[in-house]
Amino acid sequence: MDRSLPDRRAALTGLLALAVAPLVAQAQPAYPSKPITLVIPFPPGGQTDVLGRLFGERLGQRLGQPVVVENRAGVNGSLASEAVARAKPDGYTLVIGGPGTHAINQLVNPNVKYDTRKDFTHIAMLSRVPMLLLASPELKAGTIAELVALAKSRPGSLNVALTGIGSSSHMTTELFKQTTKTSLNGIPYKGDMPAMTDLIGSQADLLFVPATSALPFVQGGKLRALAVAGSQRLASLPAVPTMAEAGQPRVVNYSWTSLAGPAGMPADIVQKLNKACQEILAQPDVIARMTTMSNEATPGTPEQAAGFIAAEVARWTDVVKTGNIRIE
Repeated sequence: MDRSLPDRRAALTGLLALAVAPLVAQAQPAYPSKPITLVIPFPPGGQTDVLGRLFGERLGQRLGQPVVVENRAGVNGSLASEAVARAKPDGYTLVIGGPGTHAINQLVNPNVKYDTRKDFTHIAMLSRVPMLLLASPELKAGTIAELVALAKSRPGSLNVALTGIGSSSHMTTELFKQTTKTSLNGIPYKGDMPAMTDLIGSQADLLFVPATSALPFVQGGKLRALAVAGSQRLASLPAVPTMAEAGQPRVVNYSWTSLAGPAGMPADIVQKLNKACQEILAQPDVIARMTTMSNEATPGTPEQAAGFIAAEVARWTDVVKTGNIRIE
C-alpha cells in the first residue's frame, strides 16, 4: 500500500532537515569570531589590573581575536561584576574575579544583586598571593605571640588599618581577631597605599595586605612583616614565618584572581577558554612575571574553580556573621 500524503511529507521534511543541518553548522562561526571584552572591575594600576591585562593579552594571542580590556570601577568591583553577570552568555563578555567581587561583597552589602555561585560561569582560577601582616615601626611586638599578648593586655587600643569594608584586608583581620580572641580597633582606608603610608608614620599599628603591595616597603626597611597568612614562606621574605609556624594555623588567606563569564555559557566555549588559561599559566615568562609579584599560578578545571568559589562564600559567610559585618 502506498504511503499517505502526510507520511510522504513527513519523510521529505526529515530528509531536508538532514541535508540542511551541515549547512547550518557551517554557518555558525567558530568561537571566537570577534573581539572579546574583558572587564576588570577596578581602576588601572592595581594588582588585579596588571594580572588581568597580562591574561587578556595572552588570551588574545591564543584565541586569534583581540581581547579588549575595560576598567569599570565602583562599589568594590560589584557594579562591573553585576553587568557581566547580566550580559549575554556567549563568551564575548568576561570578568576578572577576586575575593571581594566573587565571594565577599554579596555577604556584606545588601545592594549587591548577584549570587556569584549562580550568576556566573567560573572558567578558571588564575593566581593567588598570600596576605601579609605588617606592623608599624613603633609597635612593641616582634612576633605573633607578642602581638596577641599585647592586644589582650590592652583590648581595643591597637589600630588596625582596613583597606575597605569587606576587602581581603578586612576579612583576614576579622579572621585573625576571631581566631586569637583579640579586640582590635579597625580604621577603614581607601586602598593599600594610604593605609601603608599611615602605618609607616605609626598612625596605625597593623595591616593585613597582599604581599605584592607590601614587599617594597618591607624589603626597604620601612615596615615590618610579622607573618605570612599562606601555606608556606615567601621566597622574597624567607625570614618571615607563616601564621601556622607562629601558632595560628587557621589564619590562612590569599588574595586571588579568576576568570568568569555570565551563567549559562556553552560548555565548548568554557573548555576552550580554560584550555587557553592553562597554557598561559604554564608559560615561563608568565610564571616569572607572577613570581616577581609574589603570585603563584593556580591551574585547574572549571569545576574546580566553581568549587573553590563556593567554598570561599561558605567560609566567609561564617566570619561575616560572627563579626556582624555589614555595609549599610
